[in-house]
Amino acid sequence: MAKQALATLLTDFGTREAYAGAMKGVIFSICPRAQVVDISHDIPPHDILTAAIVLGESAPFFPPGTVHVVVVDPGVGTDRRILVGRFDGQTFVFPDNGVITAIAERGPAEALVVVRNPNFLPPFPASTTFHGRDVFAPIAANLLNGLGVEQLGPEPETYRLLDLPPCEETDDEIIGQVIHVDSFGNLITNITEALVRGRWMNLETIRGLCGDRDTGMFQAAYGFVSEGEVVMLFNSMGRLEVAVNHGRASDVLGAGFGTPVRLKARREALPGTEESAP
Repeated sequence: MAKQALATLLTDFGTREAYAGAMKGVIFSICPRAQVVDISHDIPPHDILTAAIVLGESAPFFPPGTVHVVVVDPGVGTDRRILVGRFDGQTFVFPDNGVITAIAERGPAEALVVVRNPNFLPPFPASTTFHGRDVFAPIAANLLNGLGVEQLGPEPETYRLLDLPPCEETDDEIIGQVIHVDSFGNLITNITEALVRGRWMNLETIRGLCGDRDTGMFQAAYGFVSEGEVVMLFNSMGRLEVAVNHGRASDVLGAGFGTPVRLKARREALPGTEESAP
């Protein structure tokens, strides 16, 4: 049985233009047995952070040996480098702009090189504006055909990672921020489930603020609150998410990337007193 030849594409090209199709054509021309899966072509233009988050939330669910091609590359045609790395048995072809951050945070690279070897690129000059077709796709196809990562070039001394904002902790609070707004308007934060559960055993006592707006109580799913009500939950990727059932939290709360999110456990209200705000 032939070895699997599975590749994914993650770009900000959209689906109206010819760009993604051209990349697939190059891959199939070099590796006819390839299977190509679209992770997404709807990354906002030039949005490296969103691409990094989407890659980190999708790539780990693919089988070992998958080749992931990431072309969110506002520096195309400049002296930015193209890297190929193997992380946890999967191979990634990506620009050196930090888009690999979420993958690299899961574990160190097993192999990492800067693309230098011209023997595995087309014999014609690459377009300065479409390296996805002329560089990334041929490299991916050759990797699917059995090319070793180490044959593509030398190891870099360093490579770029995004400076993701860390959470802050005080004696009684966790302070994070929104790092992504998904297509449903849900507010994804940099606060992890592990951090919250490591701090507080009883989630029912926790209240939150997104900016200056109350975020409701923790629930297991959106449907445990009424339509239009704000809710906090841990999403499928283990991050704190602020959502609105059948609504867009980003609009309801007037929040977006960088909006602060604060969690604090309230004390039980004493008889005849009001519960303190978070």
